Amino acid sequence: MKLLHHAFRLYVEPDGLEASVAFYEQLQGMPCERRISFPDLGVEVAVCGAFIVLAGTDKALQPFRSASALLVVDDLDATIAWARDRGAEVLHGPQDAPGGRNATVRNPDGLVAEYYQPAAA
Repeated sequence: MKLLHHAFRLYVEPDGLEASVAFYEQLQGMPCERRISFPDLGVEVAVCGAFIVLAGTDKALQPFRSASALLVVDDLDATIAWARDRGAEVLHGPQDAPGGRNATVRNPDGLVAEYYQPAAA
């Protein structure tokens, strides 16, 4: 079990996406590395280094707002087992997700995070 990457999750209105992306690109001195559109959900996602910006209406973002972090791990099942043994609560998943599998977990200190394991290359 290993933590591979972590990022803050931010939520903005659709018309605020470009300004948020520009801000975090400039803050980190790096370009936005990925954009993903989920038209059926009404959500646009921009990955900018240590920040993941999700844009949509309040209604569209409601199912996602509980998580404030993304923790990318090498073994989702082992990480969930380890976290549960230490008092974490799985709120949702594990399940298939774009490019891998994920679960939403409330850590023992109250932090709600999406734990994500990328699919094998």
